[in-house]
Amino acid sequence: MAASFESSELDLASVEEPERAAVWMRSAGKLFPGLSVCKPPVNPSVGRIRGIPLGSGHLWTVLSPPVRVSYLPRHDSPPMFSVMLQLEGATAAAQCGRECTLTAGDFCVLDGLAPFDLEAAGPSSRIAFMQMPRHAVLSRREGLERRTAQVFDTQEPGAAFLRNALTNLVEAAPLLEPEQRMAALASMVQMVGVPRLPGGDSLTGRNAERIAATLAFIDAELADPTLTAQRVAAAQGLSRRRLDQILATVGTSLSAQIWLRRLEQAANDLRDPRFNDRTVTQIAFAVGFEDAAHFTRAFKRRYGCTPREWRNGAGGPAAERCCR
Repeated sequence: MAASFESSELDLASVEEPERAAVWMRSAGKLFPGLSVCKPPVNPSVGRIRGIPLGSGHLWTVLSPPVRVSYLPRHDSPPMFSVMLQLEGATAAAQCGRECTLTAGDFCVLDGLAPFDLEAAGPSSRIAFMQMPRHAVLSRREGLERRTAQVFDTQEPGAAFLRNALTNLVEAAPLLEPEQRMAALASMVQMVGVPRLPGGDSLTGRNAERIAATLAFIDAELADPTLTAQRVAAAQGLSRRRLDQILATVGTSLSAQIWLRRLEQAANDLRDPRFNDRTVTQIAFAVGFEDAAHFTRAFKRRYGCTPREWRNGAGGPAAERCCR
């Protein structure tokens, strides 16, 4: 879901009681395009929505009365990938044939390219909803789109780390300057790669660890134009051929991962207000490209438009992948 306002807030306490249910239903679709209320609240006594922009993402906190909502993807806004954290009460989530119930401290992920349903249990449910650009999230965590609507094990250290970071961001975000919020978004995108995936991994444990370590190393060295597949493999203590075989299980080669991640980072930076004073060429060089013309050609193949057109709001990911 993509937010329609730079900043948004609704509190049913300021609405006359007979109008509260109708206001809540209208506001749900207005604040979250594609969302509809299919089981309206009955005389809600509480209800509050607060949205804080984080660059190209958004952080929402919602205190919801008992209600059921459905989401259908829209094609007039960039697709988002979201982490939903239950702060109080309980919420049921369903997407792509998977379903879960979140209680306080639990979290799951939801994909903005696929329909989903949420139902808040009574008397109220309080959640935090962190929306991030879909292409940025999935470029850093292979397979996450196939783990939506599943509860992460918060006893696992990586999941606990992400939960705590999001909990802290809920408290801090209203106090942050716009530049700090942009940095917070970039950090959260990276942190989504920390937890172990719920429901078991389709890869063997050892291979999953290799892939995670490989992608983390590429991200850390991305700006170095001398980064090569051979160097990445050597850092993992493997031959390039063996590492390519492992990465083939997620559909890419080692060299492809390097270039894809450079393009993804460039795409993010081109739309990051902090880098408005940088030229397209400077952004390309900062993520490891050495030739501006080569960068433009590769970017256009990936995103269907030039870097300059992308910066001005055109285009979109050429190969967004929905959940499976």
